[in-house]
Amino acid sequence: MPLVSVIIPVYKVEKYLNQCVDSIINQHLDDIEVILVDDGSPDNSPEICDDYAEKYDYIRVIHKENGGLSSARNTGIKSANGKFLMFMDSDDWWNPKVDVCNMFNYVKQHDDTQMFLFTSFDYLEGKGYYQRNEHRNFSDIDVGSVENYYRSLLNNGNMEVSACTKILDKQFVYSNKLFFSDGLLGEDNEWTIRVLRKLKKVDIINQPLYICRADRSDSITHTISKKNIEDLLKIVSNSLEYYSENSDNESIREMELCFASYLWFSALGLSNSLDKKALCEVKSLFWKTRSVCKYSRSKKTKLCNAVYRVLGFNLTVKVLGKYIDLKGKNDMNKTKVELK
Repeated sequence: MPLVSVIIPVYKVEKYLNQCVDSIINQHLDDIEVILVDDGSPDNSPEICDDYAEKYDYIRVIHKENGGLSSARNTGIKSANGKFLMFMDSDDWWNPKVDVCNMFNYVKQHDDTQMFLFTSFDYLEGKGYYQRNEHRNFSDIDVGSVENYYRSLLNNGNMEVSACTKILDKQFVYSNKLFFSDGLLGEDNEWTIRVLRKLKKVDIINQPLYICRADRSDSITHTISKKNIEDLLKIVSNSLEYYSENSDNESIREMELCFASYLWFSALGLSNSLDKKALCEVKSLFWKTRSVCKYSRSKKTKLCNAVYRVLGFNLTVKVLGKYIDLKGKNDMNKTKVELK
């Protein structure tokens, strides 16, 4: 049984797929399997996948009808043989300056841990340089308990939701049915919430292994639609329902609602991108889930809630929308980094 199964959904990425897979091959790892899940890709990606599978016995290909990212990941999970799971997006790659073998040795030495978190760089597509992602405070994250870990992430203002910066025990995923929700945009947010409900032991590997191709104009996440907003508010609604229907670990449940309030205000700001008709249609969803605002207890959510209480719905949409735009521009000007 391999130590780690790396699951890579593949869809319309013929331009990037070689770089992704080669970044794993070039690590020369012995204790690994790579599962390429062709999600009905209409380009040459399936053929590229098959070529890799023919050359390397630790690479497998699963061809399936198109079902979306969550469906492809779930297919990979169900086929995985490794003790641990990792995920990659097929337009991203692993940092060649990071020794993955050393990371895996650490995992072996702490194999009772359910989840390891590691760091990442953003690669600015079209600009040709790297930037540190929002992972600057890992030394401040307390992993002594899941409650402390959760609280540290909330206080840092970044919940580190990406599935691609995690190593997870497969049995932990299976026994708690931590599969990804089909058809949901922002699926990593919803998945992370469910992971944190069940997590008992977490650790950090402070290595920038993952390189995310940022600001890709042809990415499916590049534009905001009404469904983006609806799905974020669906996650919020589910958290409110979970809180009211469960009595276990109130501390975790309240931190979940703090995170849900962050998603609520994120959706509010992102709604500034919608036209008037679409904004009017989602307004009732905000109203139905507005009770989550009273759980705004992190620095960011407290400030957002104060703005909302003073300015009301329409003006807060505009203010938070402008903030998101400015933050995006500032992110593009973050300090350049060398791979290391």
